[in-house]
Amino acid sequence: MWTVLEQVAVAAPQLFLYTIGLFVVMILLSLVISLRRAEASERPEIIRALADLMAFWKKR
Repeated sequence: MWTVLEQVAVAAPQLFLYTIGLFVVMILLSLVISLRRAEASERPEIIRALADLMAFWKKR
C-alpha cells in the first residue's frame, strides 16, 4: 500500500494531495455528524475515541 501511495505521490502530486484532503474532510465531517446527534453525556466518549484514533495514527 505504501509503495502505491509513493508512486502516486511521485507521478501525480496534485492527485495525491486531493486524496489526502478528501480523507481529512471525511474525518472532520464524521466528527461533526457524530457530535451533532449525540447526547451531552455521550460527547466525552466520542471525543476520547477520536483522540485515541489520532494517537494511533501518530504512532505510525
